[in-house]
Amino acid sequence: MPLVYSSRGFVFVPSHSNSCRFLKSREALQQLNPNDQNIYMSNLADKYFDRPFDKEFDICMADFASNYEIFAVKRVSKNPRTPIKYLRTLNFAVKKRVGKSAIIRFPHFHRENDTENYFENLLSLYLPIRNRNELKKPYELFYEEGEMYDNRAKCNRKVKDIVCENRKKYEAHFEMADELKTIFDDFSTERKEDEWASIVCNSEKNRQLNEEIICENNPDFDMLRYKSKKNFLTNLKQMFRGSDEMRPLLECMNEEQQKIFYYVRNWCLRRLHNSSVEPLRLFITGGAGTGKSHLLKCLQYEATRIFARKKHLETDENIDLIHTLITAYTGAAAVNVGGVTIHSAFGLSIKSDRLRESLSCEKLNSYRCKLGSLKLLFIDEISLVPVNLWGAIHARLGQIMGIQSNTVCFGNIGIITIGDFYQCPPVGSCSIYNSMLWIDHFEMTEMNTNERQKECGSFSEMLNRIRKLKKKEEMIKQDRNILEKCHQRYLNKEYSVQALHLFAKNIDVDEHNNEILDRICNDIKVFYEIDKKGNQVKLCQSRYGKILHAPLRLAKDARIMITNNICVADGLANGVTGRIVDFIENKYKEIVRIVIKCDSPSAGTLHRTSCQHCHNRDTVCVERNSENDDKYENSSTDSSLNKQFPLKLSWAMTIHKAQGLTVDELILSTKDLFGCGMGYTGLSRNKRIESLFLKDLHLEKFYCDPNVDAVLSQMKRLKTADLFIEKSEYLNILFHNIEGLQSNIVALRSHYLTKKAAIICLAETWEKKNNNDDDKVLEIEGYQFLGRTRFDSYKDKHPLKLLKHGGVGVYYRNDIQIIDVTLSEVIRLEYIMIESIEKNVLLIVCYRSPQQEKKEFLKNLKYLLKAIDIKKRILIIGDLNGNSLSDSNKTISKGLHDLGFINIFDRVSTTNDQTSIDCIHTNFISKKSYFREVSGSFYSYHEPICISVDLNGTPIDITKEIETVENIDLKI
Repeated sequence: MPLVYSSRGFVFVPSHSNSCRFLKSREALQQLNPNDQNIYMSNLADKYFDRPFDKEFDICMADFASNYEIFAVKRVSKNPRTPIKYLRTLNFAVKKRVGKSAIIRFPHFHRENDTENYFENLLSLYLPIRNRNELKKPYELFYEEGEMYDNRAKCNRKVKDIVCENRKKYEAHFEMADELKTIFDDFSTERKEDEWASIVCNSEKNRQLNEEIICENNPDFDMLRYKSKKNFLTNLKQMFRGSDEMRPLLECMNEEQQKIFYYVRNWCLRRLHNSSVEPLRLFITGGAGTGKSHLLKCLQYEATRIFARKKHLETDENIDLIHTLITAYTGAAAVNVGGVTIHSAFGLSIKSDRLRESLSCEKLNSYRCKLGSLKLLFIDEISLVPVNLWGAIHARLGQIMGIQSNTVCFGNIGIITIGDFYQCPPVGSCSIYNSMLWIDHFEMTEMNTNERQKECGSFSEMLNRIRKLKKKEEMIKQDRNILEKCHQRYLNKEYSVQALHLFAKNIDVDEHNNEILDRICNDIKVFYEIDKKGNQVKLCQSRYGKILHAPLRLAKDARIMITNNICVADGLANGVTGRIVDFIENKYKEIVRIVIKCDSPSAGTLHRTSCQHCHNRDTVCVERNSENDDKYENSSTDSSLNKQFPLKLSWAMTIHKAQGLTVDELILSTKDLFGCGMGYTGLSRNKRIESLFLKDLHLEKFYCDPNVDAVLSQMKRLKTADLFIEKSEYLNILFHNIEGLQSNIVALRSHYLTKKAAIICLAETWEKKNNNDDDKVLEIEGYQFLGRTRFDSYKDKHPLKLLKHGGVGVYYRNDIQIIDVTLSEVIRLEYIMIESIEKNVLLIVCYRSPQQEKKEFLKNLKYLLKAIDIKKRILIIGDLNGNSLSDSNKTISKGLHDLGFINIFDRVSTTNDQTSIDCIHTNFISKKSYFREVSGSFYSYHEPICISVDLNGTPIDITKEIETVENIDLKI
């Protein structure tokens, strides 16, 4: 392809000091002094070294060439967003490029045969410098061992780290490319000269043949040469939800959601510390309203937060790259969960016969730069994804990740799919459960707790039965009676006029929308399509009877739906609903914009920052666009170039469009239901049975896909271990360094393990002295609380007494008799001690601050143990800030071992950084008389640890038990 037809500019960077240069013009040379050596024109490198001293220009030569445009000072910038910056001495100016950055080309040197030139070129290109003298010889040593001050990071950094960070932007997989080039060069030297001559000869023949073809007047070849696909790349960077928005969602997860959440979170932590961990393949299913979208948002937030930890990034990995990505088949579903459509995320064609097309080299490089660090992919509403698109996702991920293998699926990326195969299937295609890439590769977990209809138990139970109702299977009488009452309420007209109507077919949708528009709206405006010449396109009929170019009828206050993916990242996608606010006319009294207010307040946030009509308002302006403005390939038909407002009336919509919605009032038509799961999908959009109305009653239309049961029964089930043994002879204890009890009390109450524990031990409660106002705030229903602050734990002169944080606490269930046996004297130890007479066990909950010496802590703990009967059955529970995974400085552990105590959680990771500082020491233990696990928490650096102790077990020799404990392969 000639460069004149390319979508990006190309810039050659003379990065090496000995690069070729142009002489000045003859007139300029004649005016110079004969001894003047300044005879060359300034090149890009000279302009780079002459750049301003602004912070904006603390960049490398590659960034300068790619992102900035150089021109003479006489030129004036017309765009205020890209102001001109003048060079310091040269008569030139620069301004930031608008749109895409330029592709850079630069000299290449052989690393083995020309080492110094190779490293000089590399340093000049990717190291931010002001003068070539800043590069020190030998260049290879400077690259490997040198350091320099990074003006952007405000610290000294290794030269190699800075170069690799900048090089990654322009050379994906550069290490592999260097290695392959070396192999290729070595192979090239071994070839015989006559063989190369043969290759060149054949190449020359092909070139001459191509020239003859191009000279022919053939329109097909002209189309191939000049008409190419749009070089469109969606912005995949998703907005990271803040903790203020996500914390309430995380705290209100039910038990089913939490078990899945912590399972995925555990995989993310293992993947963070070990890139060879097997990729996660999980299918989360459940009926409508079970909180699947809620869980998806929580999973994506936590996974993004984990993978973005800077100190755990892989070598040369950028923290700003995409680590997690949410996708969905439709634009409305993508907006609902804050993601992008599958087609736009991976550059897939919307035409089924072009799904397998590979990306161009330029596009592939862009996708690899954007998605090269992708670790976890979410796909919502998986039931709508056709089987051929599923295969295309597998192929595209393999292409982007550079993995083309029959044994590796989806580019070795972790995938979580969310959806319900009992709802609407794909239109005109098979579901993905028929694919070989599904049943053998994914584990399944099902959610059964209905959150949408939880206030109406009978409605929820009916939906569960209808969800799995087979064709020709008779509906039970109770469900028939409920649906008949819904139909009778419709006949009695107990619904509001503007309630959402759901139909199976578009013809019924259009008929109802026009009827409501004529009934409740005034000053109805008609909008015809506009062709490429600016003329109106009148309504006509095809030879098959289909209406073409139907005009659009709209009015103020009309309910509308967006019909194109205007900007999915901004929440303006196909299927998003709202209401018309105003019409904006130009000077010719023609309506050029329609102002709408979307139902979702977050839709159009980016639009409002740049639109003068919507600034400081909650509205969005919609303009005319062509039918294929949001597509990825050009259309050859003239009708696709016609422009129309991407809106339609939405008092009614099809059931497929409504999948994923939740409404307060709904009217469903059942007469034309034609597919599996459509009836169930329509019924389940509503929250309450009282606000559900049936326009007609055709009970035989309610049925599911009969193959779903068989497919789901063959899938592997996700196994989540029970963390407590819920038997009367076991005492269940939970310990957690909570890092602030007041700030995390809601999360602690809602944690599914809280109600299963008889005793909850806490460290770092961060409570203040004598704060009685917090008693009600810290209440947990069914539990009593005992707490002790850091201030009360030390004497007046102790340096830790006035430090913030610290403190310990205990919650115990009301049915357990607990005595507080904490010593009255202050022994310079943050602890609380309780005893259960009934269970005959003593618990010491303690915390050692990192500022406290280990020897001092051990001395005070030994004093405490001597003050009580050490022969009692004792559990020492706490965060002692001593990593048992490290072999150094185990002062406390060895001291307690000498007293007959062992750590049950020895060498077990209990924190996000894979350290083991939370522990439970005991002086009584019996073989197989305890069960222990590590749980998870989103609100603390520490993980909760759980233990179920059989207090009726027979004690055995402590030394033998130590060997048993250390040899157990703990499953976390």
